[in-house]
Amino acid sequence: MSQDQNAREITWLQQEPDKLLAFYQYIIEATVARFISRGFFRPEEKMEVVQEVNVELLEKKMARMQEQYNGSVYLRTYFSKIVYNSCLELARRRKREPQIFSAASLMEEAASQRTAIEELAIRDELNRLEALLKGHRQFYKLRLCFKLWVRSPIHREDWQFFLGPKTQMAVNRLQEKGNGPDLSEKEAFELAGELFNLLEGKNTEPDSLRRWVQQQADAFIVLLNGKPPISSYSRDTFKILLRYYFV
Repeated sequence: MSQDQNAREITWLQQEPDKLLAFYQYIIEATVARFISRGFFRPEEKMEVVQEVNVELLEKKMARMQEQYNGSVYLRTYFSKIVYNSCLELARRRKREPQIFSAASLMEEAASQRTAIEELAIRDELNRLEALLKGHRQFYKLRLCFKLWVRSPIHREDWQFFLGPKTQMAVNRLQEKGNGPDLSEKEAFELAGELFNLLEGKNTEPDSLRRWVQQQADAFIVLLNGKPPISSYSRDTFKILLRYYFV
């Protein structure tokens, strides 16, 4: 989003909050849809919940936004968080419990039986995973390692940023062997370890790299599962989600 558009939306917040609220209806509806996909609300309640969120925003939260928004993030990002919290508060008032997401719905054999709500839940999971992955400070390294860990095919975009004179041979070996059908986990991390040792000037053992990847996976699992829990990932089911994401 451009800075000009963000500035325009800030002006609406301060001078025409009704106009801003009308413009942001798509955010409210998308957020409510996410809560429906999690089982907090029934599909037939969607417009009722949207209306309740709008009333709460108009009566209380828009004025608070005018006072508290400091410009540190885009206004629509700030607004999205407020809408999320409003939906969560509404679910709590109604004593609704979320439907815990099950990775079983990601299995290929379940694809033909998924409902529209389950498809929405899967898209939401993939979006959450993508946000965590792209927000990681070692995104390119972790993406390649995750792909090797779950045996997803690697492509040029996975290694092109690591290619250079000193890494040429390591990248060549990665290209040659990384997609091998019989590649073991040990061999996969040997390939990755050779590349990253050259890049980082280290002498890390492949098993240490494997443990690092598992630690990152465990951290992702904690965040995806949430508190209160909205998903129930283990390492095995997290691997399924990764494979689904990398397709």
